[in-house]
Amino acid sequence: MVAPAKLTRGTISAGLMGLVLPMILGITSNLGAALFETYLLGLVGTNELAAYSFTFAVTGALGSLSLGISIGLSSVLARTVGGGDHDQVKRLATDGLGLLAVVMLVTSVIGYLSIEPLFRMMGATEDTLQHIVGYMQIWYIALIFFSLPSMGANALRATGDAKISGTIMVSGAAMQAVLDPIFIFGWFGLPAMGLEGAAWAVFISRIVLCVVTFYVLIKQEDLIDFSKRTLAGVMHSWRSILAVGLPATATNLIGPISTAIIVSLLAGYGKEAVAGFGIASRVEALSVIPLFALSASIGPFVGQNSGAGEKVRANQGMLVSFLWSMVWGLFVAIIFFLFSDSIGALFDDDPLVTEYTKLYLTLVPFSYGAWGVLMMSSATFNSLGKPLISTSMSVVRMFVIYVPLAYIGESFMGVTGIFIATCVSNIVMGLVGFGLNRWTYGGGMSDWLGVGEYSLPEPKAVKSNR
Repeated sequence: MVAPAKLTRGTISAGLMGLVLPMILGITSNLGAALFETYLLGLVGTNELAAYSFTFAVTGALGSLSLGISIGLSSVLARTVGGGDHDQVKRLATDGLGLLAVVMLVTSVIGYLSIEPLFRMMGATEDTLQHIVGYMQIWYIALIFFSLPSMGANALRATGDAKISGTIMVSGAAMQAVLDPIFIFGWFGLPAMGLEGAAWAVFISRIVLCVVTFYVLIKQEDLIDFSKRTLAGVMHSWRSILAVGLPATATNLIGPISTAIIVSLLAGYGKEAVAGFGIASRVEALSVIPLFALSASIGPFVGQNSGAGEKVRANQGMLVSFLWSMVWGLFVAIIFFLFSDSIGALFDDDPLVTEYTKLYLTLVPFSYGAWGVLMMSSATFNSLGKPLISTSMSVVRMFVIYVPLAYIGESFMGVTGIFIATCVSNIVMGLVGFGLNRWTYGGGMSDWLGVGEYSLPEPKAVKSNR
């Protein structure tokens, strides 16, 4: 039986932390596995590490496509849970997973056929391209198995059940971390496969996780029901999900596009610059896990409370998320400023690689707090059915602020200018995101601190199609 709206009861801090803590554990395990993989590939060689760094933009874009559809499902699902329609919750979860499977299959075929031209366009040389092709061919085959467990975990979180979703994420990451050295270095009689071995570790671990996830969703949580499906009902569910999912996908694609631009600019400074950025970006992802976790949690929290008519409670949750973003961002920036000298050396002994890593981690982290505020604002707009605002903020951040500043900065200050552009775009759009959120949900300019009357939108009724 699908659980009732858990997030509309109890204290706000308890409701948020009940979502955030399992999510932190899940994200930490996944990014920790990725960081461990980066470390192992650094032991193999700089060419392999640089090739791995080239793939970040593409794998990130594919992940963003999956995440966008998941956000669409989570938004509709959380508000439906808040409204109490349990049958519709099951129908939406079932149809959402079907939609993701179709999209990922089509994407895999297109991506597989375009590997070489895409990465040549990004600046990959023959030294790195051979490693990239072997890695991405396997990764595309694994894509559907990579995406479905993630969406299943999001569906569980939207219903307020974060513990099982966190367990699913941890299990997949742990299995990948165990398999990585076996395939990368060729343990237990297997051939050493380098970067291609890392792809096999992802493939095998995600197949196992996909089977486990569907068992939980069908047998334990009763969230999936393939009976009494009609084409009209499925298409209605898909439209409801994509109304939020498509703009959310566009929003999430901005990050990988930004990564692709950074990599293409850094490629002109050699594979050491690309490898240094790859290390820094993995360390960065690990350090902002609490922000990722909170942005993934504030959506279901606000969505359920909005669906249940708890407008004041939803608004207070937003304010807590903004404050936590600033506190955590400042803490991480100070830590990196003090210890950035030694971080790069943990992954690669090339002095140029470590210098580029240090440069990034000295400059960019001072914008993490503002970046977190932008994440929370975007997640809130998505959860309440206003994804176009999130998309607009991301487009402005990328194409109006970041890209022009990156090219100007690179012309005058080289790599330093590229990283400063990242920092500035995060800070500016963090301020914009906070202002738009307070204007929309906090009573306008007269009530930026969230005191007074609130005007959260009522959830739209989702039609039932049996």
